[in-house]
Amino acid sequence: MTVKQRAILQTAGIIAIIVGGSVGINLILQNLSAEQITNGFAILSIALLIYSMYGVVLSRLEYEDTLKKMVDKK
Repeated sequence: MTVKQRAILQTAGIIAIIVGGSVGINLILQNLSAEQITNGFAILSIALLIYSMYGVVLSRLEYEDTLKKMVDKK
């Protein structure tokens, strides 16, 4: 498969995900109240913050390990 064919397939996949996500979100929002939407947004925001914090801590620990290995080699 050539690079152009892979690019076409990946582009089609991205478009399908966007369309499917849009339809799914539209159906979900039609069946939820404003309070449920607000609560869902708050929960997703908190989850994103926790995941971001995890990423920062993981990066720091990996950096410390790498630095320790470099110091031990000397």
